[in-house]
Amino acid sequence: MKRKILLLLMSVVLVAALSVSYVSAKSPLEISKYDITKTTIGAQMAQKAAQSWEDQGGKFDPENVKVYEISPGEYLVTSGSANVELKPVQQPDGSVKLEPTMTIAVSASDSPSTDSLLGTEDVSPASDSPSTSSLLETEGVSPMAAPYWGLVDYGCWYVEGFMGWISHCCHGYALMGDPDPNNDFLLLEHFATAKSKYWFWRLRRATIECVKNPSSSPMAWFDYQPRSDQKRGQCETISLGISAFGVTLSGSWIICKEGWDITYYPTEPGRFKNMWYGSADRSEREVAYMVSVTVPQGGTGVWNLDASYNCW
Repeated sequence: MKRKILLLLMSVVLVAALSVSYVSAKSPLEISKYDITKTTIGAQMAQKAAQSWEDQGGKFDPENVKVYEISPGEYLVTSGSANVELKPVQQPDGSVKLEPTMTIAVSASDSPSTDSLLGTEDVSPASDSPSTSSLLETEGVSPMAAPYWGLVDYGCWYVEGFMGWISHCCHGYALMGDPDPNNDFLLLEHFATAKSKYWFWRLRRATIECVKNPSSSPMAWFDYQPRSDQKRGQCETISLGISAFGVTLSGSWIICKEGWDITYYPTEPGRFKNMWYGSADRSEREVAYMVSVTVPQGGTGVWNLDASYNCW
């Protein structure tokens, strides 16, 4: 009996040691060491993530998707164009957990992408703004050079653990042809879908957030959406949109009865958070936001993106 207890204790210690050593570094890690794309589970996760992104409106070839096991039983899947960094973060219980941070860079100097867009964006003159032609005439710019929102960077990520998953995508736009001689106008759209996996765990939170990367050009606030917390009596469509120089970029998502809780950071341009909260039993929930900033002309806006979910 004593021998069995001793062996059991040794096993527990060994498992704990392996778990800690798996993420024992203190600086950003080389992500390739966690690549399991070519394994059976990797192929399954790639297919699942690609299907999730397609459900959100995008199409990605599973062959261009990368899969990483960032801790035992927890997986990170990225689209081919997505940038990601793994950072070991000390947890309250003393353990170390790998947490992924995604990065997107947006500049008006970049050429707009010709790839198929993710989501259902609509670009149109703003109904409550002067017409594009009259505005441009006032600014002394030919109507042929009408401003438009050009997609210059995008990416998708999928994180799955024991209790659930969250799939999130972002689009980075720059206002092309704007008449401002001093500033460039940039827009970040970030949206996610999350879900619990089993009946005994319910989805309680799904959070997405952006913050200015230290390498970014200086940012100044221009606009953000939604402007306030949202709560609905039932699931319904919500539209978000941002306008600049008479041109609006908008998108639509489903918000359910539980609600969205936003956090706006007025003294930290470019930083924003939106959290879905409630109780959902194996049912998808969406959360989204848009932020727009200005940077000095010719500059680049760089954001770090995070997404998380909680089930209990």
